[in-house]
Amino acid sequence: MTTTPRNRDSITEFKAGHYTMVKQLYEEHYAALLDFARQLIINKEEAHQIVQETFIRLLGMRDKFNTLVDIKAFLYITVRNICLAYIRADKENEPGGDAAWYDLALIATTRFESAAIREKVLHQMHELVLELPAPEQIVFRMLFYDRLSVQQAAEESGLTAVMVTQRRINAIRLLRERLIAADLFSIPLFIFFVAVFSGEKTL
Repeated sequence: MTTTPRNRDSITEFKAGHYTMVKQLYEEHYAALLDFARQLIINKEEAHQIVQETFIRLLGMRDKFNTLVDIKAFLYITVRNICLAYIRADKENEPGGDAAWYDLALIATTRFESAAIREKVLHQMHELVLELPAPEQIVFRMLFYDRLSVQQAAEESGLTAVMVTQRRINAIRLLRERLIAADLFSIPLFIFFVAVFSGEKTL
């Protein structure tokens, strides 16, 4: 694929972690990735969470990507790998409902077009992180605020890597639930907060 000026600009914005690029990637790929995940697993809500986790991973290593083709490939490969790991874990799945919060999140996305409103909500998200249970909050802050790897966080906290990973999963789920309850949930903004904004926050 020829690298056009537009593509180069998009990659520059992506590497800089601009919210507009996060939202653009979400709008272009989220629905298709969700459909892909649901071909592999039954639980619709779990599929949503897997796709969101994939975007968080992508943004967390955004400096490693130089083309939009590489970004798309990473998204699909990672969704597939997480789904297969989910299946291998032999987790007891309950058939997911229609995940009504997802439809609400789609509507809510337009509420955060204003940079001022978006900034206010991002700081409210930070306040909700501070209300997470201590074990989850500590791990969340090490991984997403301090940008430590799982292994580094394990060494610093005295936990095993498995325990750090489980608390990371719990923290993200709890934060998502509390944002939904507070009517502050938007999928692209949630991804942006976890993967980009939290790491730029001065504590």
